[in-house]
Amino acid sequence: MAIQAPLANDNGVTFKLTRAFFVKLGARGAWERDSIEQGKLRIGWDSVPLSEIHARNWDAVMARAVRESKTLGVATRDTNALKDIVLSESDTVWITFYASRLWWCRLGPSPVEQDDVSKFRRVEGGWSDTDVRGAPLLTNALPGSLTKIQGFRGTICRVADVPLLRRVLRGERSPAAAAIEAAGSELAIAVEEGIRHLHWKDFEVLVDLLFRQSGWQRLTTVGETMKFTDLDLIDPLTGDRYQVQVKSTASSSDLAKYVEGFDSTHFRKLYLVVHSPLGELATDSSDPTVEIVPPSRLARMVVDLGLTQWLLTKLR
Repeated sequence: MAIQAPLANDNGVTFKLTRAFFVKLGARGAWERDSIEQGKLRIGWDSVPLSEIHARNWDAVMARAVRESKTLGVATRDTNALKDIVLSESDTVWITFYASRLWWCRLGPSPVEQDDVSKFRRVEGGWSDTDVRGAPLLTNALPGSLTKIQGFRGTICRVADVPLLRRVLRGERSPAAAAIEAAGSELAIAVEEGIRHLHWKDFEVLVDLLFRQSGWQRLTTVGETMKFTDLDLIDPLTGDRYQVQVKSTASSSDLAKYVEGFDSTHFRKLYLVVHSPLGELATDSSDPTVEIVPPSRLARMVVDLGLTQWLLTKLR
């Protein structure tokens, strides 16, 4: 079934997506970079004259393919693939994978051409490695049901799940993903409120757990008496040390006091973690060595790092 909702290319031109194909740009990707940089979709079929292609003499193309192929099936597949490229119009999207990204394009109105490298068709508006919202299409952030097509051994194959590709290119969530995202946002709001009800000692333990779940190691005991520091942490990969102030409430004047006492000689950064800021306590600082962790970010960390159940046990 055709997908009638429009997409927009890099130039803001809307178009309909009815079909999509994956194309392998050269043996082992030999033409990937050149195709993308030159705005071309390079293809093989070296032995097929341009005159036969322009005349759309598919019987001649098929006969040639039969002579060169091992089986009738391979000849038929190759001929059909060439037809898909030649007959491709503006409602068809072509995708490939290069430099750990998905690239997509539509073919322009010009026919198949040939240069010193190969035959090719020109791309309309160039290849794009972002969705229509401008977000990069990183391969490792795409559904496996889409990226698995990279394993196809031939040159061209049809993309089976066109609705999925459409959502990806439009930067949209599937209904299931949208529902999970909404539920996660609601959970974070509830967690933020729950954190405010923690005993101060439990709050310190929670912050300690969050930083350690993030891979940092604690060098001091939680709650140990240290001026201007509740936690002394170290990044085991870099050896950098961090001061952490954990406060249920804090104001701008409190922040100024902590900044004044920050030991920048031995520590890379000061974190102020607070679940109930007072007054106009800013959540960002012009000082790169100081970072405030506000309640909303704290709640999201609890959810993302799997500490929701720990919080529940402390709120009974």
